[in-house]
Order: sequence, then structure tokens, then C-alpha cells
Amino acid sequence: MDSIKAIFLDFDWTLFDHKTRSFNEAGVKALNEAHEKGILLIIDSARTYHSLRGLGTFEKIPFDGFVVSNGGAAFTKEKTLYADFMEDEAKEEVIRYLDERGIGYNLICQFDSYIQERDPAIIKDFYSVWYEPYPRPISEYKGEKALATQALMGREEDEGLKAICRKHGLHFDRFANNAVELTATEFLKSKGVLTMYHHLGLKPEEAMAFGDDLNDIPMFRMVKYGICMGNGKEEAKEAAFYVTDQIEKDGLAKALRHFGIVS
Repeated sequence: MDSIKAIFLDFDWTLFDHKTRSFNEAGVKALNEAHEKGILLIIDSARTYHSLRGLGTFEKIPFDGFVVSNGGAAFTKEKTLYADFMEDEAKEEVIRYLDERGIGYNLICQFDSYIQERDPAIIKDFYSVWYEPYPRPISEYKGEKALATQALMGREEDEGLKAICRKHGLHFDRFANNAVELTATEFLKSKGVLTMYHHLGLKPEEAMAFGDDLNDIPMFRMVKYGICMGNGKEEAKEAAFYVTDQIEKDGLAKALRHFGIVS
């Protein structure tokens, strides 16, 4: 097979098992072995940097590159390659709309996330489903540019937010019954992959990607070796080059051994 120089990695149900709410240790060990052999490791996750950091991800795996918020930003330890921030005017109008209606929200920035707490029941419901490190309080927000605003609400205010999106060209994504995410554009993991290629001098045949869900399909299409976890969605399996075992059966480590990346 081609010489693999970089591995792009989804987080949830790929590295992190939600059944046990812990990292798959065999996968972590295999990735560290691959990194010791000189292979670059790049996280490519829908999660925010705040979330990944809060879960101890970077203490376990020595990542060389970071694609966060489903492709909203890409950077290395030394340099931000891009960040699709909301325009300040659009962000402020969204926040003003939510504040006037007493709606809680998360403000997602490149490295930190902040929460304006409102309805306790919705917040409790949201964080019971999404296993997330809690954001910093909005009182600590110092005006950083935002990648996204997550409105923690039911569907009753959708049309009002959609009107603001049309006005400012924002992307509206109702990703849960109790949450909407507004971004400057549709975020795609594939943009992060392409950006990393240009920055690191990589080719698709030198890259491998692991994932499990629909949002991983654009990432799979950007690499020669897209690997879907055995617990993944059927559509993701169909788009993958190879389907490995489930996360709880050490699928990531097994795939790395299958392709001769680790012993």
C-alpha cells in the first residue's frame, strides 16, 4: 500500500466510547505507536477545541493538527490555517435576539466556549445527551470572534433566527430538538483535510481517515483510505474504503494493524 504520512481522526464513537464515556485505550496506544514512527495525527471532529481539551484528548494523543467544530477552523500548534468566524455584526444581532427572548446559548470560539444560562431544564437535557465539558460562563467572555452560536431552545423561535440567517448569510443547523447552531457558512470536515494537505505538503494517497457518522463522509472522500468503524452509520460504511470492527472491539487499533501502520 501507499506510505501513510497522516491520519485524520474523528472523536465520538471513534476514539471516545460513549457507552463507557472513556477513550478506547487500544486505539490510543496504537496511535501513539504510529506517531512515534513519524506519522502525523490530526483530529478532525465536530467537537469544539474547548470540549476536546476538557476531555483530556491532548494529554492522551500527540496531535500535530487540529480541525475542530466540524471543519469550522483548522490550525497547528504554531499557526491558524483558517477560521470561519461569524461577522461581529451578525453575532451581535443573534445574541441580542436571544437575550431579548430569554433564550440560553453557547458561544463557540476557536479555543474556548461560553454559556449564557437560561432555561435550566433545556440545559440539563442538552448536557445529558451531549457528553460535554461545561463551557465557561458568559461573564468571562472578552469579545473573541465566534465560530458559532448555539441557541439552546425548542423550535418556537426557529423562524426568527432563520430571518437573521437570511439577512446575514448565516448557515442554520437544527442539530437537536433543543439546540440550533448558527455559523458563517456550512462547516465541512473535508475543508480541514484539504487545508492540511496544502500546509503539510500531503497527497490523498498518503492519508488515512477514521470516522463513523454522516459528517465523516466528506472527510472519507478526501483521502484514499477512509476507514469506518463497525459501529458506524450504514451510509458512512458505504462511503468508506474499509470497514473495521466496533470501537468497543478495538476497531481503530485493528485497522492500523491490518494496514501495517503498527505491529
